[in-house]
Amino acid sequence: MARLTGRQQQIVRQLAAGKSQKEIARQLGISYSTVRNHMRQARDRADCRSSTELAVKVDRELRPST
Repeated sequence: MARLTGRQQQIVRQLAAGKSQKEIARQLGISYSTVRNHMRQARDRADCRSSTELAVKVDRELRPST
């Protein structure tokens, strides 16, 4: 996730935790379209085709290795 900005990381982590983009927007006090834009940019930077793929990728990176 090092390629993502701090705000993108914040949004993607919440998405990976199961929150909707609308919930994320409300919690962060930003518009839904801003969340969507951050997600699009994060998908592009992480080379992911979907938000789900991005969330799974982030979840794997954040999970402690056993």
